[in-house]
Amino acid sequence: MQRETKICIIGAIIAVFLQVVVAPNIAIFQVMPNFLIVYTLVVAMLFSDDSVLVIAFVLGFVSDLLGYGPVGSLAFLLVLASFFASRAHAAFANGTVLMPLVILMLFALVVDVLYAAFLLGLSSNLNPIEAFAYRAVPCALYDCVVGLLLYPLLSRLLTNSQLQMKSVSRLR
Repeated sequence: MQRETKICIIGAIIAVFLQVVVAPNIAIFQVMPNFLIVYTLVVAMLFSDDSVLVIAFVLGFVSDLLGYGPVGSLAFLLVLASFFASRAHAAFANGTVLMPLVILMLFALVVDVLYAAFLLGLSSNLNPIEAFAYRAVPCALYDCVVGLLLYPLLSRLLTNSQLQMKSVSRLR
C-alpha cells in the first residue's frame, strides 16, 4: 500500500470520528457541517490517485449508514464530486490557495444541493423551500467554512511531509 493511501485512510477515520463526535456538538440551528464531504473534496484535490474514489465511496456509504440520508446517495455524490474536483483542480490550480478553495466551495455547494434533491425526491414530508433554503445552503456554507480551515492545513502538512521525505531520501 502506498504512503498516500495510508495517509488518506487515516484521515478518513479521523473524518468519520469528527462527523460522529464533533459535528453534532457544533451544530448551529440544527445545521451541522459534514466533515466527510469536506475531507473527500480536499483529498481529491491533493491526491490524484484512484484510491481517492474508493475512499469517497466508503465515506459516503458510512455517512448514509449512520442515518444521515438514503443509503447510497451521498456515496454516489461523493464519488462524482471527488472525480470532477480532482479534474478541476488539475486544470485550474495555479499554485495559489484561491483556486482550490473556490473549487472546494463550488463542489461542496453542488453536493449539498444535490443531496437535498435526493432527500426531497425520496421523502414525501419535506418542503422544497425548507430543504434548499434551510438545510442545503446553510450546510454548504458551513462546509465551506470547514473547508477554508482544512484545505490549507492539510495541504501544508502533506506537502511538507512529502518534501521532507524526498530530502531525507536524497541524503542516503
